Amino acid sequence: MSSSVLIDFFHLLATVAWIGGMIYNAAIFPGLLGAVEPPQRGRVMGAMAKRFTIMSWLSVLILLVTGILKTPSSMLFDTMSSYGLILTVKHVMIILMIIFGLMITFVFAPKLRRYIPSPGSGPAPEFIAAQNGIKIFSSLNTLLGLGVLFCVALLHG
Repeated sequence: MSSSVLIDFFHLLATVAWIGGMIYNAAIFPGLLGAVEPPQRGRVMGAMAKRFTIMSWLSVLILLVTGILKTPSSMLFDTMSSYGLILTVKHVMIILMIIFGLMITFVFAPKLRRYIPSPGSGPAPEFIAAQNGIKIFSSLNTLLGLGVLFCVALLHG
């Protein structure tokens, strides 16, 4: 088995884990929370967020390493061919996804933890703002992830 097959395999696996996890979190997970008693929902969401964050950043690391190994240096940010242009658009979307992920991880999530309401009290405006920030940037990341997959389809089509 060649190293390029292994590189492709790990690149695809990391893609499935990251983007597939985003789709799961957006489409499936919210419906599952309805089966959890309201007082436990925060704990379930926190556990899911922690695991997904670890998996996401590990996937990003694998994608960066395998992506660099897969991409000929002459194709990095080459906009002279349609292939190079699509690849550049894909790379820009991935950079945006990483930036949005950094904002979720290091800006909104810490605020969410800092302003978590105590039992019996309502959420502070800062808590709601952090929740909304996570929702917005998670949704944007999911859409960008779908865009990345569409670019890959164009590159292989």
